[in-house]
Amino acid sequence: MKITEIQIKNFGKLHNINIRPLPGINVIYGENETGKSTLQQFISGMLFGLEKQRGIPDRNDDYQQYEPWNSSSSYAGGLKFTVADKPFYLERNFYYKEPSAKLVNEADLEELSVEQGDLDVLLGGMNRETYENTFCIRQTSVETKQEFADVLQNYFVNASLGREGGIDLAGARKQLKDGQERANREYQKKQAERKEEEEKLLMAERLLKKDVEQLKKQKKEGYRALLQKEDDNLFLLEHDSNQMAEYLRDIRQQRQQRDYYVRFGISVLLFFAGLLAGVWNGLEHLSKAPAAGWIALEVFLGCLMLFAAVRAVSWRRKSRRLKLLRRQQEEESREQKQYNSIESEQLKQKEQQQKQTRKQVVEELLQIQVLEKLAELVNLQEELEECRIPTEEEQEYQRQIEAYQLAGRTLEQLSQEAYQDSREQMEQEISRILSELTNGKYKKIGLDSQMNLVATAGKRRLYPWQLSQGTMEQMYLALRMGAGGFFTREESMPILLDEVFAAFDEKRLQGTLQWLGRQKQQIFLFTCQKREIDILESQGIPFGKIMLSR
Repeated sequence: MKITEIQIKNFGKLHNINIRPLPGINVIYGENETGKSTLQQFISGMLFGLEKQRGIPDRNDDYQQYEPWNSSSSYAGGLKFTVADKPFYLERNFYYKEPSAKLVNEADLEELSVEQGDLDVLLGGMNRETYENTFCIRQTSVETKQEFADVLQNYFVNASLGREGGIDLAGARKQLKDGQERANREYQKKQAERKEEEEKLLMAERLLKKDVEQLKKQKKEGYRALLQKEDDNLFLLEHDSNQMAEYLRDIRQQRQQRDYYVRFGISVLLFFAGLLAGVWNGLEHLSKAPAAGWIALEVFLGCLMLFAAVRAVSWRRKSRRLKLLRRQQEEESREQKQYNSIESEQLKQKEQQQKQTRKQVVEELLQIQVLEKLAELVNLQEELEECRIPTEEEQEYQRQIEAYQLAGRTLEQLSQEAYQDSREQMEQEISRILSELTNGKYKKIGLDSQMNLVATAGKRRLYPWQLSQGTMEQMYLALRMGAGGFFTREESMPILLDEVFAAFDEKRLQGTLQWLGRQKQQIFLFTCQKREIDILESQGIPFGKIMLSR
């Protein structure tokens, strides 16, 4: 493919520009922000389309980045190119509300269909992903992307089997990986559900064991303590009631006894007082006749002595009766205690029998509860053991995971065996290119099992990151050009290089430009420096010069 004319209507900061490049090297020179990267993106967008991303735009949204500043509705352009010396014209409208693409064979004015894949045929089946990992190198992006490893492996397998894109190794890997992840998620989900159920059963088991221990402890100690408490309460109640009655009665009788003694003493004291007063009065009036007042006093004293004597006898009798009553009460109390002791013993025996009966009933009930809990515990433990065994669904998902893993290993083994020959051919090609780019310093470069570049210097195997920036970029440039040549054997594609040689010294740059000058492909070299132009002119390499200005 050779681009013969670039027509930009509106694309980024470029408006109404027509460019007619040469078939070989074309140097697009301009200062920063003159639209060099915009022009490269326009060519790529014309070949493979440019769609607006859904959702919130980000820095990787090329549509938003290059949307025209003045009029987004006229986001369009055209491209004239030749394939096998046949001229074609491609016109695109990138505006997301009215996207369109028109492809015309200018030799016979036949309109082709981009939607039906006619453009893909002209591009040799190359898609945007492969193009941007081979011939389209953006600024500071000489390294290939991770997905390019899948592109290479797909190519190797199909080339080894003589097919053209019939086998999608990366797609098969992705399907196996997705299937394994899906099965693994379901397996973990089922396993988590089983573990959750197991935790519930373990909690229930702990509670049941605790209930059984409590019932056994209650059976051994709890009822005994309950009976002892009842005995103590009953004894204290009977003892306290009898003692209190006797105590109150004794207090009352003692008070009566003391009252009798006091009254008896007072009566005796009055009797003797009256006696002494009468004797004294009689002795005083023996020699003379007593007066009427003294006679009255004698009569009063006589009455007082008589009253005192009568009351003394009365209190004495009451005191004796009270003593006799207390003696009788003590005797009756002793007899009552003996009777109560017999009755209490009988009552205790009866209570003991009742307690024994209640004890047996309670023990039997507790034993029944213990047996029920133990039976429930046995069932629970059996259920727990069953829960610890993976379910049929878990086993099925586990088998699926193992099957996906086995299929993945088998796929890798077969793919390694299948693409060995084509891989060796590509390694020879990129080794040849790297040797020319480095003037023979690195003569062999290969790919490891992960499609990573490995250079050989003597007996050492070196990865790009172990080398200088310039050498690393030479390695990736050799990989891109070599791989791109394998993908476009029938029809070449334009090479777009945007500021690729910034890390190259003069010697490296000169060797690279000489190699590019020997290629048959059309090359677009975007640069903001004039050293590429100077070297091309000094080496006599033909090129076209396209100047961009602000």
